[in-house]
Amino acid sequence: MLKLSKVNIAISCALLGLPLCSLAQTTPNDASDTPESSNLEVISVTATRRETTIQEVPYSISAYGGKSLQENGITDFSTLARNIPGLTLNDVGRGKNGISNSIFIRGINANASNAENFGSKTDPAVSVYLGETPMSANLELRDINRVEVLRGPQSTLYGSGSLSGTLRYIPNKPQFDTVSGTVNGKLAKNAESDGTDFDGDVVMNIPLSDTFAIRGVVAKLHNAGYIDADYLEGLDDNNQPTGEVFSADDINEEDVMMARIAARWVPSAQTDILLSHAYQKDDIKGSTATSEGLDGYNTGAKLIGDFEREVSITSLVIDHELGDSAMLTSSTSLTQNDATNMHDQSYGYAYQSFWEFYAGIPREVVRGIKSYKTDTFTQEVRVTGSLDNIDWLAGGYYAEQDYDETAEDYIYGVDTFYGITNPAAPDLGYRNIQATEFTDRAVFGELTYFITDEWQITGGLRYFDQDFYAFQSVILPPCGSFCGEGELGYSSGEGQRSFSDTLYRLNTSFDIDADTKVYLNIAQGFRHGGANGAPVDDLSTEQIEGGVYAEHPDYLYFDPDKTTNYELGAKGLLLNGEVNYSLAVFYIDWQDPILNFKTPNGGFPVMFNADEAESRGLELEVNAKLSHSVKLNLGWSYTEAELTEDFVQPNVAGGEASFAVIANAGDVMPGVPKNTVVASLIHSTEVLNGVAMNSRIGLSYKGSFITGYDSLSNDKIDSSTLLNASVAISKDDWTIRLFADNLTNRDDMTSSASDEIYSGEKFGLQYPDQLGDPAYRVRPRTIGVSASYSF
Repeated sequence: MLKLSKVNIAISCALLGLPLCSLAQTTPNDASDTPESSNLEVISVTATRRETTIQEVPYSISAYGGKSLQENGITDFSTLARNIPGLTLNDVGRGKNGISNSIFIRGINANASNAENFGSKTDPAVSVYLGETPMSANLELRDINRVEVLRGPQSTLYGSGSLSGTLRYIPNKPQFDTVSGTVNGKLAKNAESDGTDFDGDVVMNIPLSDTFAIRGVVAKLHNAGYIDADYLEGLDDNNQPTGEVFSADDINEEDVMMARIAARWVPSAQTDILLSHAYQKDDIKGSTATSEGLDGYNTGAKLIGDFEREVSITSLVIDHELGDSAMLTSSTSLTQNDATNMHDQSYGYAYQSFWEFYAGIPREVVRGIKSYKTDTFTQEVRVTGSLDNIDWLAGGYYAEQDYDETAEDYIYGVDTFYGITNPAAPDLGYRNIQATEFTDRAVFGELTYFITDEWQITGGLRYFDQDFYAFQSVILPPCGSFCGEGELGYSSGEGQRSFSDTLYRLNTSFDIDADTKVYLNIAQGFRHGGANGAPVDDLSTEQIEGGVYAEHPDYLYFDPDKTTNYELGAKGLLLNGEVNYSLAVFYIDWQDPILNFKTPNGGFPVMFNADEAESRGLELEVNAKLSHSVKLNLGWSYTEAELTEDFVQPNVAGGEASFAVIANAGDVMPGVPKNTVVASLIHSTEVLNGVAMNSRIGLSYKGSFITGYDSLSNDKIDSSTLLNASVAISKDDWTIRLFADNLTNRDDMTSSASDEIYSGEKFGLQYPDQLGDPAYRVRPRTIGVSASYSF
């Protein structure tokens, strides 16, 4: 095992705010709470499900400590992704990112950006944990002890969804020593808004006895909008278009409220019990997208979007020592995620062939409303232990998840246009109902054998057995029996499948000396498959059973996808500890990649398998002490991700099947830039007696990438370089920080949703082309001040 000298640790820990060293700042929640613990002796992570150090973890990992998160203004997915090399986010705004986390690592992503409005029937490519609880919601990072980013598949320990990596948020635990807390406040203004941002949170730690304490955090933020709209449609009290077109400024406001409370009880020296509850409510107006047909931060949207979400996570974690060499951990959690997303569908309809039958509607105003509800129960039990030169872990996992989604499109004025009484709801043009049920059972384990003090070999296995059921129904009331059964135009489909498989990890590392580790890591990851429930045509008969929009039978089910990661790396210290580095090269074989897709006939949201893809690249992180007061952090990742087999899309018409190649072997994966770079330069000094000043300038670079494969989603996003700067002054318990995000006021695109669709044939669109072509943009330059007081 790599053993760091106290001198080297002391020097490397001085690299304040840098990912590889941020955990050197010991907090009351680090592994040792004893009075004799010191900042030089504890650098703690638990990525391997046991307490260890970053240097001892024999694969690629980055970590941010809580102080570093606060100093760098990292509060959510978006800001975190801009500070971790190789961690990429398809940033389409807080609202859509709340539906699907859109995070990927090492190029493992195949979701078109125009599918972000749809929930997923499988897990994301990167699993996300709050403490011991798996989740996919974009939660605020408040009162967090650390964030761990584990690159590469992690399925043996973290299960389904750890296809390319795992992201862990570790909250601070209640402490028993004294009443303590922190009050934070922030005011800011962005360059394109008339409003003001504000953000505040309060943290309290209250010990009620030597063995029982509670800790809580409450936060509220408001981000002013900066997108203007000049094409909004007026609606009367009955949601009928009035013909009025009006304007509104700063339509994309964001309001978030979160709270988390934890109670910790240590009834004996062997047992530690933690009960916690987290809650967050998001109210997001508008969208961060402008229209490519307009200049500046302007959109041609006809309706202002509205995203509302409530997330609730309750967990119970029990740690119990089994003698001197083993620890039993039980983790039980219940997660509820409810969301409603209203978005403007007006422009997309005019470019669909069926819209020629609607041409002539006085105003083309279409409101899409999607509702999501997810209830998840998880239970994990694991035992870790050591015996002579062997470390071992064994565990079991069980999860149940119910997911329901309803998507509705209201074509305002369509009932009057056709002179009908809508049999479902006034002006309802489309309703899609989905229901899925998923059960996961698994056993897993890892064993590490230390051949010598310097050389170890680890083997891990996970066996899982899963059941998946899905139902989907569609009604098209204006189309009636022409589109399906009865006056509602009803069609439906359902399916049920079971899966089982065994995954492995094989790892070996060798400590060349006290400051250098080299390792080889081979690991597998997977996401569960399932059933889409889309209406499909039974090609074995002449009868079309799914209605006029029946799809090819291949859309009924989708298979699991699996990755096998081969990684060779080195990490350690140079120049007597003044340079801290981590280097890794990797190759990932990706079998049966799952895409979030729309079917060709009915546009039904489905998951679908391509055949094969691969990703290969290089990752480098360097932290250096340039002088007594200046430190440098640099992270670079290079990734080449591409299909290795043609991507073939099935279709069916008139009972006949057809297949179309929409992407070729060698085509790059969507959303994956070849190069990403993060860097920061930090200067720390004492300006007056007891007054410390910390100055930081940070850079984030993301290379160009495409947004999808098919002609409806393929767009190229240019590279983006963002600069952030801050100056913090601290004395005693006070810290005041001045900051500027997006210092040069770049208006770079982060993603888009469909270029080609807005340049083809249109049916009756009343406004110029490309007004509805969304171009998501970074937040304009934001300048502000924050203050923090600790007690």
